[in-house]
Amino acid sequence: MRVAALSLAGSRAQGLTEFMEELEKLLRGLDVRLAVLPAYAGLLLARQAGLLPQQGSFRALFSAFAAQSTRWNREYRTLCGALAAKLGLYLLAGTTLEHDQGRLYHTAYLFGPQGEICGKQCQTHLTREERELGLSRGMELPLFPAGPFQVGIVIGNDSRHPETGRILALQGADVLLHPGAMEEGFAGPSQEAGMWAQVQQNQCWAMEAQLCGTIGERSFAAASAIIGPCEATADLSGYLARGSAGTAAVSAFLDQAKRRQAKENFPVLRQLNPEAYGVLYRHQEPEKEGR
Repeated sequence: MRVAALSLAGSRAQGLTEFMEELEKLLRGLDVRLAVLPAYAGLLLARQAGLLPQQGSFRALFSAFAAQSTRWNREYRTLCGALAAKLGLYLLAGTTLEHDQGRLYHTAYLFGPQGEICGKQCQTHLTREERELGLSRGMELPLFPAGPFQVGIVIGNDSRHPETGRILALQGADVLLHPGAMEEGFAGPSQEAGMWAQVQQNQCWAMEAQLCGTIGERSFAAASAIIGPCEATADLSGYLARGSAGTAAVSAFLDQAKRRQAKENFPVLRQLNPEAYGVLYRHQEPEKEGR
């Protein structure tokens, strides 16, 4: 399956309809069946569409978006589903902010080729600032079917916590979808300690879509990439495709035969004790036992 990770670099869309037209043109040119948009896509687009003030700090814009996100999300989900159906692909539509039962979550939606919502993930590991901004953490790390793959979603700061990828891998994840947003100046080894390391530790594929744009006073600029086990990449680098901070999209073909061979040659997960992770991805059990 050919896949792509998008950064939104160069997007000048002034509204949702214009953005969807821009996105459709890009995806048609890439001819992919699975695409990932970056984190904060909803926030960036809401600002470009005039829903939010054009001036203000990132934190102020974040809070303003949270207050209006319910109305925004309805329209955004409808249009993303329609685009996925029109192109016949799976689309992880970046991230948005979502209210649920009195809590605020940083959420990503996965749309299927019929336009249906086939996956939803809330960020599970929050930074101090994200907690201060009122976010609550998600409590589940499920897998979702996407064509021939089982995919897991790793949002933002989740990539910095190795247990996230390990839990998904132990459940059978083929691909990790990562909507990210790293501030300018934090690329290089710091970025590779995230998804690249998750992939090498768990021998899956990853699609890392890093935001390229400015929200308030913050500039986001890291390289998007398609990542695989080093042994499954031609130059042993672990990268099937990698752009620069200004690259709008990167794409590659995921060859499952090469990944299976890498896993047979270097059976990393066979050396583990999966039961040791049970308490992490069956979090209800400790609560029932009163621990």
